[in-house]
Amino acid sequence: MPAAAATRGSAKSCSDELGPKGAASLVGQCRQVSLASRPPCNAEYRCGLIRDEIHRSCALLGAEAPAFCRAHVGEEEDDEDETEN
Repeated sequence: MPAAAATRGSAKSCSDELGPKGAASLVGQCRQVSLASRPPCNAEYRCGLIRDEIHRSCALLGAEAPAFCRAHVGEEEDDEDETEN
């Protein structure tokens, strides 16, 4: 079994979920901001895993983060607001 298939188990890959163009866009953002030595920026992984890496990396970059990070950080704050209610 390929490593990517083993990692994602029965979950859909990001390519399956968003299509090749959408997944490529998300992967590109992930690669742009990730500080990890082996980031999960691969379209064969779940989109949620890739988004989590973008959220984490954008938060670490703070004011140095690219403009697209505002959207990702905003999504995360919205999620936190919903869980508090």
